Amino acid sequence: MGAVERFLPDWRDADAYAPLLAADRPLLAWEWLRRDEAYRRAAGQAAGTAGSCVAGPGRWGLHAFEPPDAAVPDARPVWRADVHPYVLPVRAVPGADGDSLELEPLAPLCRLVEGSAGLQHLLICDGLRSIRIDVVEGSIGEGGARLHYLIAGFEDAEKPLLTLRRLLALRRTGHFPASLHAAGTRARRFVLMLRAYDALASGAGQREIAAWLLDGDALRDRWRVRAPSLRSRVQRLVGCARTVAGGGYRALLAA
Repeated sequence: MGAVERFLPDWRDADAYAPLLAADRPLLAWEWLRRDEAYRRAAGQAAGTAGSCVAGPGRWGLHAFEPPDAAVPDARPVWRADVHPYVLPVRAVPGADGDSLELEPLAPLCRLVEGSAGLQHLLICDGLRSIRIDVVEGSIGEGGARLHYLIAGFEDAEKPLLTLRRLLALRRTGHFPASLHAAGTRARRFVLMLRAYDALASGAGQREIAAWLLDGDALRDRWRVRAPSLRSRVQRLVGCARTVAGGGYRALLAA
């Protein structure tokens, strides 16, 4: 894992990971991606710090490289719709009226990436909660635009519909309502796996990981014999962490 450990929080410090318990899954997924050495290397190359870039952000499901040292809640990753089905596609008709979307009032929350063929990829994010919109026709520019939502079918409609509900609530109330951005039921487990992965990066062994993250009984003599269930638990935790770090984090984007 090499240089990754230099920017990691102290895996023993639960408070350092506490914000992630309330983060949307796209932001949890980012925390895994930014630990990927291949991504960090490509992002550095794209930024001009390590020669020419040999891989684009699309390889990792992004529209643009996000600095890998940017942690939640400062990160603003713009995930592609092919890995993140909660992206809401829209057609934008320029012009400001009482029923249009204007980015200026939302400027502190917005990141707009200009894609190929003039497409726009908009992220609205407060650091913990996010809304993703793809402008597939037209443009959201100065003065705002009226949005036409492009949702079709049955099976594929639910996730962008949730994004639309979040957008409507944000426009109506000015904030991200907790009822529509509830943290996933497995957030605590994913954060525990992240801490275990960071522990491995720092050189910790399974016994130390078990003692800090699961049960202090791991510090006892012959803990593997005396607490076989604890041994199994830490092995599963470490195995799952490695699986998620190896690309399994993408499942967070689709869940």
